[in-house]
Parts: sequence; structure tokens; C-alpha cells
Amino acid sequence: MPGIGVINNPRSKQNRKHPERISKIGYMLGYEGKSESTWTFEALDDVLMEFKREDIDILAINGGDGSNHVTLTHMLQIWGDHPLPKISLLRGGTLNTISEACKIKGSTTWLLYNLAEKYGAGEPFETIHRDLLRINDHYGFLFGNGIIANFMDTYYESGTPSPSHGAAVLLRGVGSAITGGALAKKWTRKINARVVIDGEEISETSFTAIMAATIHEIGIGFTPWYRCEDEPGTFHVLLLTGSAMDVATQVPYIYFGRALHPKLGWDIVAKDVLIESEEPFGFTIDGDMHWSEDGRIHLGVGPRVEIIRK
Repeated sequence: MPGIGVINNPRSKQNRKHPERISKIGYMLGYEGKSESTWTFEALDDVLMEFKREDIDILAINGGDGSNHVTLTHMLQIWGDHPLPKISLLRGGTLNTISEACKIKGSTTWLLYNLAEKYGAGEPFETIHRDLLRINDHYGFLFGNGIIANFMDTYYESGTPSPSHGAAVLLRGVGSAITGGALAKKWTRKINARVVIDGEEISETSFTAIMAATIHEIGIGFTPWYRCEDEPGTFHVLLLTGSAMDVATQVPYIYFGRALHPKLGWDIVAKDVLIESEEPFGFTIDGDMHWSEDGRIHLGVGPRVEIIRK
């Protein structure tokens, strides 16, 4: 029986660019695992149910951030109370923010080779443990609306996704904030919402962004959620209320993982967050864009997963 189950997302940009890589994965796994490509959610569920029946030890995901959170969400629905396998993020997408935040390095090919080699030899893996963030009925590691979702819209619309492109877009936004430009105004369009954190309603109702995560980083070196591991079973929440210029002044603090200025928002470790808005709004889960039609988001703590670094 295979000990390693690999889910390949053939739609991810890197896999479309290098389709031969998927065909090589099964060969690299040998008798240690099984590799399956899934084009639909139904196919994903079928493969995950098969992997559960075979009681795999490791679930490896060959895709980007969006593939990771979708696969983990479906895995939790299927696994239920059954002990979860270790998770390997194979960095098969254009955006690999979550694997970067977990300090996972190397190409997809190298990571898979290391996985099969160590598993076959019975060698221990270097792993970390992280709580998943529950966003309504989805699971991931980070949530953001407002400026985060608006930034991602610009990021995807204005060029080929890459860390360097992300940095360039960010610099454009900061420059726009300094000059009072249209881009900064678009990014910092306020969200009017009622926010309840651990049963206590926040006095403010107008936010530039509401962000939460169980990992430290958001990409290109920014570490806004520096308190995400303060307490077991919690996540770090940032509520921004300032103007575009206010947010621009906080960029160095967010980059280096420093506390926000109290006048510009809240910086809270929480277990439960309810967001209720009268208007629909966009949001991101691990960089993947979603839309809240009813304006209601409930954040909580999901299961704790063991992630293989190397």
C-alpha cells in the first residue's frame, strides 16, 4: 500500500508549463507512493477517499497556494475524525506563499525526491506544526479582505504573477498613497462591517482591511502576523482603520513584524472572529480570491497539521 499520496493540479501555471513533470512523479515515487492528477472537485474527492482507504502517511500537494487550501479543505471533509496524514507542499504553483512562510525550499522535483528517499529509508523528516484557519467552510492559513484583496486584484490583473512583480505592485501602491493617487484610493476603499472577536464587539465599524492568519508571512518578506503562535489554538488578527497614507507609514512595521500604532487599528490574538457587512466583499484565502455574497465571514481555528519542511 502506498505511504505517500500525491495530488497534482494540472491547471497550476508551473504544471502547465512543465507537463512532463507530472508524468515523472509516479516514477520517482516508485513503490512508496501513488500520484494522481485531478481536474475537477469530484475527481479530487475520489482520489482523497482512495488515499484515506489506503491510510496514507503523507499527503503531498503539487500546486500553488490555491491548490493547497482547496485540497486541505476537501481532505478535512473526507478524513473527518480520522488521524490526518503529514502534509507536504511541493511548491508547484506560481505563488508559493504558504510554503515560503513555512520555510520550505527547493524545486518540486527536489522536494519529491527528498520525500520518497527519506520515506523509503525510514529517515525522520524535519517538520513544523501549524493550526489551520477556518474561513466559513474553507480551510487555509491566511485570510484578508479590503486592502489585501484589492492588492491581489491588481497583482493578478497587471502582469505575470511572481515575487518580483508583487514587490513592484506594492511599490506602486505606496507611491500612489504618498501622492494621493487613484490606485491607493482603490486599495484602501473602506469595508463597513460589524466585527465580533471572541464574543466582544469592536467599537469601530469602518475598516481598511481585516486580516487573520496562523502563519507569520504574507509574501515578499512581510511578516504582519508575528503573534500567530502566541497561544495554541489561536490566530493573529489585524484590523486596519487608517487612510492610504496611514497604511503606507505602517509598511515598515508590517514588514518587520512590529505592532501597529494603536490609532491605526487593532492587533489581537483570537480564537473566533465574526464579520458581518451589509454589502458583499472580496477576500483572499492563501492568495486565492473568493467572494462573500452575503457579507458574512466566520473565522475560527481548524485542526493542527504537521507540515514537512525537508
